[in-house]
Amino acid sequence: MKVRDRIVSWATLLCFVIGAALGLIRPDWAQKIAFIGTAYVTALKYLALPALILSVFSAAGKGGRNAAGVLVRALVLFVALFSVTFLLCAVLYSVFSPGRGFLQLGQTAWQGERASISFGGIFKNIFAPERISVNSLYFPSLLVAFAAGWLIGFIKLDKIRKGTAALERFFLRLLSYVMVTTPLGVLSLMATCTGTFGFDALKTSGAYAAWAYGGCVLALAAVMILPLWLFCKVKPRHYFARTGRLFLTALSTCSSAATLPETMRTCREEFGVSDEITGVVAPLGCTVHMCGGAVSFSLFGLFVMQMTGQPVSAATLFIMLLFSLLLNMGAPGIPGGGIVLGATYLSMLGVEHVELFLGMYAGIYRLLDMAYTSLNVAGDVTANLLIDRWEKKR
Repeated sequence: MKVRDRIVSWATLLCFVIGAALGLIRPDWAQKIAFIGTAYVTALKYLALPALILSVFSAAGKGGRNAAGVLVRALVLFVALFSVTFLLCAVLYSVFSPGRGFLQLGQTAWQGERASISFGGIFKNIFAPERISVNSLYFPSLLVAFAAGWLIGFIKLDKIRKGTAALERFFLRLLSYVMVTTPLGVLSLMATCTGTFGFDALKTSGAYAAWAYGGCVLALAAVMILPLWLFCKVKPRHYFARTGRLFLTALSTCSSAATLPETMRTCREEFGVSDEITGVVAPLGCTVHMCGGAVSFSLFGLFVMQMTGQPVSAATLFIMLLFSLLLNMGAPGIPGGGIVLGATYLSMLGVEHVELFLGMYAGIYRLLDMAYTSLNVAGDVTANLLIDRWEKKR
């Protein structure tokens, strides 16, 4: 690790603690510096899009015929990791029934709208022109960039590929300058979070939050770290030593897109994953691979169904998994994020009293999203290392 990166890592950790304490002690100050965190995340997202398009284009061009195979293997692995995470947490929550007997969900009913999801709606949500924004542009842009880059590599237009690579380095350099400000962004974001919610959110929904974090820890150990230990020979202590800065960024930003530059840096510099793999797998994982969503949907559905006494069978779990995968794929085009997806998910399952439960859920979603986003980026790292290992063995 470079000296500058080491300084930024330690400064990020220090600012994480200072920001959390500042929000609790002086929430008024936290609100005054909230604009710093907003500017930090916005800069990352807007700079990340062109950088990622160029990165995918360049990686697909380098991979040539092999790039398409990497894409297919990545998609299969993403679905497998998501499904295993969902089923593992479903077993945990089914055995211990955390929602049974849970009372006092909160007195404020959620006032938002539920999204309408169908197979055709997944495509429309991703590609509809009226939904165009930085977030919604990620998936279609990356697909177009991959196709164009693969074609350039296939027909060997080296001049275009080299020019694109130079432009990619330019945007990555800009991103590296923004990443130097990570400690300030983390301080502002954590101060805003704790200043807004304090300890009340954890008091009113402690059980739910505890089970959410427990599911994420279980998935991290069994689905993310164990395969790397077995197949890539990455020991747990080495894993955490190399991903500390990544997790701090994910915890504070709650955005896989904003964390993506750090995810790619971690895969390349800390674990030695090739550019051809990272350039395709990391951006794709940022848009369609959300293992944190697997934990969220699993707990969300089972908690409410147990609370309301609704029976859960093996067929129900299969339907929940299918709905979770569909919603996870359509998430980039749905406004409102996880709260709207949660309302849609419960409605698809036929769960009653959705509004009351979502009043509590919306109040603590920022706290939950910290764990879910961290698991998402951990899954992206795991996928990169496993595919890189597979390609090297081939």
